[in-house]
Amino acid sequence: MKNVKIIRIPVATPTLWPNTETNCYLIGSEHESLLIDAGYDTEETKDKIEQAVEKHEVQPPESILLTHSHPDHAPGVRQLRDLSPTVYCHQAEYDPIADSISPVKDIKTLNDGDILTINQTKMEVIHGPGHTAGQLNLYIPSEKMLLAGDNVVSEGTTWIGPPDGDMSDYLNTLHRLKKLDIDKIGPGHGEWVVNPKEKLEFIIARRLKREQQIKDLLNEYEQLSASELTQYIYKDQIHPSVFDVAKRTIEAHLNKLIKEGQVKQQNNSYTTSI
Repeated sequence: MKNVKIIRIPVATPTLWPNTETNCYLIGSEHESLLIDAGYDTEETKDKIEQAVEKHEVQPPESILLTHSHPDHAPGVRQLRDLSPTVYCHQAEYDPIADSISPVKDIKTLNDGDILTINQTKMEVIHGPGHTAGQLNLYIPSEKMLLAGDNVVSEGTTWIGPPDGDMSDYLNTLHRLKKLDIDKIGPGHGEWVVNPKEKLEFIIARRLKREQQIKDLLNEYEQLSASELTQYIYKDQIHPSVFDVAKRTIEAHLNKLIKEGQVKQQNNSYTTSI
């Protein structure tokens, strides 16, 4: 018999197309529980979490772990302030999270390798930067499960871009996550991922493909802006509403290639260094 129930709670959020919901996760028993992420600051957040608590007969969450500070994951804590929750986050996200969940003030920081325990089930905190500097994941060895925040989304890939994101960090995080003994990933958006190794390999391959496309285009055209690169790479592939996010992901790739000495920036354009 399992010590805890792990419940995915999709909450409607006006986030990036094609995602229309943000996942919260309730981990608990009739004695105690922990909530992972809290969605937007809307009444639906509170309603959905209360419904999950009642349906699955678990204790209302005394603690909330926020994977990162983005507005589709953190501010919903305000809807749960009657529970007087302790909120956990990484130090790198402390200030924006404190702003987004005010007046809730009981905030504690977690570090890579910290262990949380709910009803005798141990869970390891993983600091997995890339999408943001302080992105946290939660690994539950007994369940062979990873709750990945926005490091993984079930449909397609997550966006990585300045000022929060770092592509070098993100790829390092993905390689680290791939080494975990997991059968299932709870993504930040979308359904459970039941082919975790394949999904992580797909994301890594997608990012490396984009990197190669950038280098090939710069070799072909000699000099291009980030907007021009985005237009070439994503032509007829993305919804116009996410063009700016796609452009920021290309900028994150360019920043990585600049750090590696493969690309140079000249004003608003980029050229290869080779």
